[in-house]
Amino acid sequence: MEKVVATARLDRLAEVVEGALPEGAELVEARFSGGPLLTLLVDRMDGPIDHEFTSRLSRDISPALENEGYDGMVEVSSPGVERPLTKPEHFRRFVGCEAKVRVSPPISGRRTFVGVIESADDSGFALKLSEEGEGFGERVEVDFGSVTSAHLKEEIDK
Repeated sequence: MEKVVATARLDRLAEVVEGALPEGAELVEARFSGGPLLTLLVDRMDGPIDHEFTSRLSRDISPALENEGYDGMVEVSSPGVERPLTKPEHFRRFVGCEAKVRVSPPISGRRTFVGVIESADDSGFALKLSEEGEGFGERVEVDFGSVTSAHLKEEIDK
């Protein structure tokens, strides 16, 4: 029951944060990290995710969170190179990019897939498998409801 309450509370806090973000900024992911630390991964279309931006966001978002009864610490950061894909629009935006996706229940006996996002709509997306081995080059259709985690896969040696 505690996890359900924490999830419902996190969903509400994420909603409040989204409402407090400036135009051009997007909440990619909200999660509790190490107890009461609320970690917010934020992206923006109109500039860098630098220290000045994240500090300003922390100051701007804190009053809205306090109004919801949250008085814990808040950490705002960039989603990073291996950016989480948490919404259907993320998959649409990153068509043509490589992603690592975990699903449950398994699809064709597999839970983890690495491939290039070929297409995406409101219900799911298609990956062309890019990892050498079984299924290389195959197309896999994935419903968003089965995704347990997904993120862009960035090659460091590019």
